[in-house]
Amino acid sequence: MNWQVKEWVCGGFQAIRPDGEKVFIYHRLAWEPARYAEKAFAYEFRWHGLCAGRLSAENTWRRSLKLVFMLDTSGAINEQDLLDISLKIADRPVAFRALL
Repeated sequence: MNWQVKEWVCGGFQAIRPDGEKVFIYHRLAWEPARYAEKAFAYEFRWHGLCAGRLSAENTWRRSLKLVFMLDTSGAINEQDLLDISLKIADRPVAFRALL
């Protein structure tokens, strides 16, 4: 789908699909103890008040991004939607720099 991503609150984003579906993306710290010490960041995708997924930086010798889809109910969004939104976020230099 063609998602329109725009800046929103405190470094977060709002993604809107042409049919009116919305996903809010919040900038979060990765709270796992090992990641907290490394100050790793993550984005959390929220859809209708539910956590739909998380985009985080994997801390390996070669940094990479990890997208996890968390919805266990069938809804209007799926893994492909979150992937499309993630790619649009990654195109923004400020957002991508915060993850890596």
